[in-house]
Amino acid sequence: MANNSYQIVLIALVELLKEQGQAGAGELDGLNAYQALLEAKTQAEAFGIPLEEIGLGDFNLDDLINPPLRHAA
Repeated sequence: MANNSYQIVLIALVELLKEQGQAGAGELDGLNAYQALLEAKTQAEAFGIPLEEIGLGDFNLDDLINPPLRHAA
């Protein structure tokens, strides 16, 4: 049960960092989120934790420092 609690807290933190990073993509806020999420990704990979389990499975970290171009409507 304790591990599940840690996972819930980690997922909430990852989601918050993803939101903040996307909101500040290409700026300092995006870089801060990138660094924190990169560390989470690195640690998960080192411990054999699937990135999907912490909310990073299909998330492209590089978009936080080099945001994709947005097309004008």
